[in-house]
Amino acid sequence: MQKKTKNILKLTVGIIIACLTIWLTFRSTNWSELKNAFANTRWGFVVLVLPTLAASYVFRIYRWVALLAPMQKVKKAVATPPLLTGFMMNSVFPGRLGEFARSALLSRSTGIPFVSSFATVVVARLFDGLALTGLTLVVMAAMWDNLTNSVRGGLIAASIGYVVILFVLIALRKWHEVTARVIVFPLRKLHFDKIASKIEKMLLDFAIGLDVLKDHKELVKISLLTMGVWLSLCVSVVPVFYALEMSWFWYYPPLILVLAGFGMLIPTPGGAGTIHYALGVLFPAITGIPEPQAKALAIVFHATQFIPVIIAGLLVSKGNIKLDNN
Repeated sequence: MQKKTKNILKLTVGIIIACLTIWLTFRSTNWSELKNAFANTRWGFVVLVLPTLAASYVFRIYRWVALLAPMQKVKKAVATPPLLTGFMMNSVFPGRLGEFARSALLSRSTGIPFVSSFATVVVARLFDGLALTGLTLVVMAAMWDNLTNSVRGGLIAASIGYVVILFVLIALRKWHEVTARVIVFPLRKLHFDKIASKIEKMLLDFAIGLDVLKDHKELVKISLLTMGVWLSLCVSVVPVFYALEMSWFWYYPPLILVLAGFGMLIPTPGGAGTIHYALGVLFPAITGIPEPQAKALAIVFHATQFIPVIIAGLLVSKGNIKLDNN
């Protein structure tokens, strides 16, 4: 009951934030101009989002199978339903609940310990973060003169944060016992020995899922698959510009993904509201694109990126979604 209450609370807070950010995005909108932005939409181009979006998830599936390989050979057909179900839940619920569901579903079907399965999800997300860091650096290089100091500082800080997390995970894999002891040292210093022992054990179990980080060939493989994920996502944005008859530069698609990624850091259901604000308010402020066009872009981008995933997740889950992360 306590867990259910906590999840309901997260959902409620997420919905409130989503409503607030949607209001902030559209409160000063000229609705006739927004209508005009949609007036000549060529919806046939929107369909072209689907092949490259699907390709990004194929790359994700291959990557997860590769991350799981040091523990157990998992077939792609076995990994696909948990992955799509997890992304579907992330698209509906706030707080990344889908990551826990994905790990729990895979553990249930393969016998891999939940903590170890979850570690591979964390590693996959970390590589996604590093890819976003790379895209951020590319965008910053292309648009440096157009960015304010605050925007530059925020992008640089986020990039540094991802790199720090990577080093912590590498240290946990290479010197797992020492790193785990260092992490829980403050708790032991405060005499929370029982909590420290539990966390230390969880970290050691978690380290099992980081096996791929010690193999250079596997690291290269994971890196290439991650590049496939994000290049596919970049290409999937392009048809939206053509659908809305918007002019664009080559660095607009990665910029959209970077801004959407920051929007997803705030826990709302599927980035609702926060992605719309990032693309409908921040994107035009950075690029000079008229706000009505940017808001139309935000609406179409969000729909094309999330609705297909929700449908795919529902199809593979067959209505039997149970979140169990104990």
